[in-house]
Amino acid sequence: MSRFRTSRAPRIPRPRRRPASSRAELFRRYRRPLAVAFAVLAGASLLSALAPERTSDQQVLTLAVEKSAGSQLLAQDVVFSPVSGLSRVPGLLDDPQQAIGQRLAVGLPAGALLNEQVLIGPQLLTGMPPGSVAVPIRLSDPATVQLLHPGQLVDIVLSSGDGFEQEIISHTIGRRLPVLWVPQRGEGDSLGLLPASGTSGEGIVVVAADGAQADELSGAVTRGKVSAVLVN
Repeated sequence: MSRFRTSRAPRIPRPRRRPASSRAELFRRYRRPLAVAFAVLAGASLLSALAPERTSDQQVLTLAVEKSAGSQLLAQDVVFSPVSGLSRVPGLLDDPQQAIGQRLAVGLPAGALLNEQVLIGPQLLTGMPPGSVAVPIRLSDPATVQLLHPGQLVDIVLSSGDGFEQEIISHTIGRRLPVLWVPQRGEGDSLGLLPASGTSGEGIVVVAADGAQADELSGAVTRGKVSAVLVN
């Protein structure tokens, strides 16, 4: 029998937490966990408000292949493609029949969205002053067309006389006219604006002008040399 006895320390009873008798006491007891929970909720709400709004994919009409300016759109040239995060674009085409058979006013890469503004037609005048018309003009120097692009402003100058028997006289018949359309460089087919004859489309550009100027501008080439001057 052991001479030494091992004694155990008496167990100290754990104090029992008195149940909260009021809401105020309950709040004081759990104020720290509640503060942490409210902080987490506030942070989550802030992140949700700052996060960009997610939009569902939209099926939009796009080009299936690269097309040059003046090209006619065929059925195999257009396709629906899903695009995410796209807001509604005014004039966006949503039916292939709206594009098939039309001609492009500008060259576009594959995958480009199709809308009314990129097609040759009355929509080319979108945003122009009331009474504006699209006027095709044949420039006397076809090489000048290669320097022009849709959206540029040009002055149209008419020069008459040969410098020998008649003095050369130049005057501006159109000022700050926006270019709406130019043919593709080296394009030899019909442009869809005028019937093919000889070198079809050579030197032709389309500008926006007031209706009163249309006759003078379109027939200017029969009265002398027509040139375009780029302006700011």
